[in-house]
Amino acid sequence: MAVPAHGHVNPGLGLVTELNARGHRVTYAVTDDFVPQVAEASATSVRYESTLPSAAAQEQWPEDQAAAVLLFVEEMIAVHPQLSAAYDQDRPDLIIYDIGALQAPVLAHQWGVPAICLSPTHVRFEGIEEVFGSPDTPELKAVYARADAFFAEQDVPLTFEKMEPDRCVVTIPRSFQYNGDSVADNHTFVGPMLTGRSFQGEWHPSDERPVLLISMGSAYTDQLELYRSCLAAFGGLDWQVVLTIGKVIDPAQLGEIPPNVEVHRWVPQLNVLSQADVFITHAGMGGSMEGLYSGVPMIAIPQAADQFANAARIEQLGLGVRLPKEQASPAALRAALTRVCEDPELLARSRAIRQEIHEAGGVRRAADIVEQSLT
Repeated sequence: MAVPAHGHVNPGLGLVTELNARGHRVTYAVTDDFVPQVAEASATSVRYESTLPSAAAQEQWPEDQAAAVLLFVEEMIAVHPQLSAAYDQDRPDLIIYDIGALQAPVLAHQWGVPAICLSPTHVRFEGIEEVFGSPDTPELKAVYARADAFFAEQDVPLTFEKMEPDRCVVTIPRSFQYNGDSVADNHTFVGPMLTGRSFQGEWHPSDERPVLLISMGSAYTDQLELYRSCLAAFGGLDWQVVLTIGKVIDPAQLGEIPPNVEVHRWVPQLNVLSQADVFITHAGMGGSMEGLYSGVPMIAIPQAADQFANAARIEQLGLGVRLPKEQASPAALRAALTRVCEDPELLARSRAIRQEIHEAGGVRRAADIVEQSLT
């Protein structure tokens, strides 16, 4: 169970594929938008209607933290009865759930089955308030109370602020986790579990020039001025530039497109990254992990939510540079590109964390944990 967003569905698809290969019957609760991904992973889709903003419908996520958390709580309340009914005659033996799928631990308690959290981002650590800010605002407290009222209605022993998983598989490398040594022992860092995603198609470079990929993800793509700055910064350089703009911006608004720039609404990102030399990213965790997995230096331009903490971590670990959006002028963008390309230590660190990821165990280690929980 996950939430219908690429950054939440994609991290678990490799595990789905591996569990199917080991002979387990896997269902995946998804919306219609993600049925092809589930089919590619050889699982059975259990469909439901979501209340969350849809990228396919060009709906934007709120930048306010309390408003964003409320969306997840309202999603839990709306999805819980749908999945309760869908699985009424086919109860699972175990639930694997994304951190945003709040209905999953509720259903696990009601069905009396074990549950494993699958976290595609940082997990709780000592000093989390210093990095992500204090959650003690009246607005957030009201959201927590809304969730706790639902838990009480469902007669489950949960509270929002203390929803710690019994077991958690974390799909980032431990070194990327803030204060990783303080994380509880029931969390295992397996690194990103990425799949080939052949259903997405392929991208091929046109020549031997280095490749620069620019992507602001799938949720925060309304960035016309940033895209224009990128065109001004990199147009005419001896680079192949691949710019993705999502579904909100009209390509005609960009103006004249330089000959060395390709503009797409969407690209098979992991495929492009496997051939890229630099990645300009919004620092969403999904994109950040794909960049690290590919060993590609990054220029992080965060837009909202945890992207600011991710961008700071990229810079702290020397895996790229952080550039605030309000400072992303053409000159600053070109300077950032020069910096990441000419720093041999940065390139070495990018290769080192890629090696760490490949040694973390990935999908096989995660599947072993699932099977241990089934016995």
